[in-house]
Amino acid sequence: MLELHGPALGPLLGRDPAALELARYANGGFQSVPHQWIAWSDGRQPYFDKDKDAERQLPTNRIGAGDRLLLRDEDAGAPRPGALPDNVVATLTLGGAGPKRTLYVLDRPPFQGFPPAVTLTRSPLAIYTAHYRLNLEDDNLFQWGDFLYDEYQPPADHGPSLLDSLKLRLSAGVFSAGARLTLTNENLDPIIREVIEGPLATLVYATTRVRVAGLPVLTVHNYFILMDNAVAVHSRLTIPGFAAAVLREPSARVTVDGNALEGARLRTSWTGDLEARVDGRLSDPERDMMEQPVGRENWLWFGTGRGFDLLARLHFADGFDTAARFIYQDDPALDDEPERFPGQRPNVGFRLQGLPFGDEFYFVAELYFSRDSHGLSAAGWARRQFAPPAITVNAVSR
Repeated sequence: MLELHGPALGPLLGRDPAALELARYANGGFQSVPHQWIAWSDGRQPYFDKDKDAERQLPTNRIGAGDRLLLRDEDAGAPRPGALPDNVVATLTLGGAGPKRTLYVLDRPPFQGFPPAVTLTRSPLAIYTAHYRLNLEDDNLFQWGDFLYDEYQPPADHGPSLLDSLKLRLSAGVFSAGARLTLTNENLDPIIREVIEGPLATLVYATTRVRVAGLPVLTVHNYFILMDNAVAVHSRLTIPGFAAAVLREPSARVTVDGNALEGARLRTSWTGDLEARVDGRLSDPERDMMEQPVGRENWLWFGTGRGFDLLARLHFADGFDTAARFIYQDDPALDDEPERFPGQRPNVGFRLQGLPFGDEFYFVAELYFSRDSHGLSAAGWARRQFAPPAITVNAVSR
């Protein structure tokens, strides 16, 4: 999946996305290919009509500089020979130093017959694509159940789910740092406000109200971008300044607990050549990994060796100076609710300490899935995944 936004969209800015078709040239004609425009707010988040804080300089029927265009690399093809027809608005040239491939933007309504890549069912609540399925328990986006990946081969003595649970912790001292109150997934009840379904991604906007000691402390805004082999979760919240009179040292903790993933390996961008291996105990290198601070530019790779690998990145908004710490637990006997299966095998994530009062706190968690890291090393996959796409958009001159 490739994403274009900002100046790269130059020739298309200001146009109506509902009047533009993306196509390749093959067999003597232009063939429609799946693509999707994602409207973006003037802030940091995807635009939803139900988000009362969202603002745009342009209406959603005009492409703005912040909007995103999703397309697939494999859909590009050979250039059309000869002069282009009058309805070709722009060309997209894909490829860096290697062979170039082309897509065309046509002045015609896009084909509407492509099925959605992601389906969100509401009863029961679940997300599924051609590659994975995530069951959500108790009608709650934060209570993750079974996660099934089509090419994963589980151990013979365990079920097919890679996942035990998602573990969320919002913690703060009440009137003093020592008297801490902690909220978990089970205390958080997100409400789905809006769903936008497209051929390459399904977008979900949800809000969660958090109360502490009877006070409405904050509302968490989550924006989910669900794709065929990836998930991005944008989170936005502001702890109001008046809460400083009650709360002390607020923090957040987000981890994902795997299910019987013994033998899996983990590497990160900020710990160099150190590697964690899931074996039911903490080694000295793994302890060293937990001591090292997470850099602003970061990635985390997790490989099962059984047909499922994961690449993750945590991105913080500019100006964010809250410390992020790496969490890694590998203990088959350790209990850390919520639990569906015994132990932490492993439990991996981050702790965000010292959340600010009065300022917006914004971060994005990105997860990418693969059978075998696309045949690349951990660092190689990260370089390819996070490099700006080699795409040039040119207007067609007449």
